[in-house]
Amino acid sequence: MSTVGVIVNPLAGKDIRRLVSAASHTSDTAKIGIVRRVVSAAAEAGATRILLANDPHHLAARAAEGLDAPVELLDEEVTGSRFDTVGAAARMWKEQAGAIVALGGDGTCRDVALGWPGVPLIAISTGTNNVYPATIDGTSAGMAAGLVATGAVDVHAVARRTKRVDVHCSDDGHGRSFDDVALVEVALVDGTFTGARAISDPATIRVVVAAVATPASTGLSSIAGRLVPCSRWEPGGVFVRIGPGGRSLRVPLAPGSFTTVPVAEALLLAEGAVVELHGPGVLAFDGERDRRLGAGAVVQVSVTRQGPFIIDVEHALVLAATARRFDATPPSEVPHGR
Repeated sequence: MSTVGVIVNPLAGKDIRRLVSAASHTSDTAKIGIVRRVVSAAAEAGATRILLANDPHHLAARAAEGLDAPVELLDEEVTGSRFDTVGAAARMWKEQAGAIVALGGDGTCRDVALGWPGVPLIAISTGTNNVYPATIDGTSAGMAAGLVATGAVDVHAVARRTKRVDVHCSDDGHGRSFDDVALVEVALVDGTFTGARAISDPATIRVVVAAVATPASTGLSSIAGRLVPCSRWEPGGVFVRIGPGGRSLRVPLAPGSFTTVPVAEALLLAEGAVVELHGPGVLAFDGERDRRLGAGAVVQVSVTRQGPFIIDVEHALVLAATARRFDATPPSEVPHGR
């Protein structure tokens, strides 16, 4: 069965950064429209089963209304938290989806990867910083996902494995151990709470370890990207220690909002090289505070190529066009010589 999964995060792009920056806003209506285009195109490409993740705003259900497509709404319990995305991705993995289309930002993509580490993914940016996802039309995304899911386009020919930041802690200072990942960067920041998860005060940042570090990025990875550029496809990552004694940078920690950050040290990290971060503090994953570290906590961090497989939408469509997959008459029925 040719299955495509669709996950839309209704909370993506609605955090505190909209109050302190010029970040754009993708409305629920716009997200519904994107999902409708994804579903229609996936069905057009031949997907025989399209799984929609449920969400507390019922965006997926509203998007499916009136569509002539083989849509199924997952029956997973909705909590209104990021774990809805984690659970939906895990369920789609279990249901053997050939591709997932996710609408959200960096945090949403991370949650998809937590649920399905090796997911074949098309990530449509509807979040705040959007370093990991890309601006892709829903019609093209759905078509590419359907072509991959049906086998009309070989996933190995159009998908490339991305990097991630692996985090391991045997004791977080509170008697707990954990393993976690980020797709863009992990940061150690001062503080003891995760409350408003987005980081808005640059003075609290102590260390950044980035898998994606380009000067075009927005957010914490922009610090690394404006010091030691390292693209999503280059091996390794970048380590940055914040503090006096080195350079001072102007960086956009949020869209359209610039601040000065002092940098004490910045260097390239080889793929798999381990650095240690020490508590107390809070670990932020892809721009959002998530895990508290007590005094004495030691965290091991490395950049590996174990992230999701990102589907190149344009390449998938080019291969399909070359194979005449868009012809109204199947290739075998086209007269010879035409």
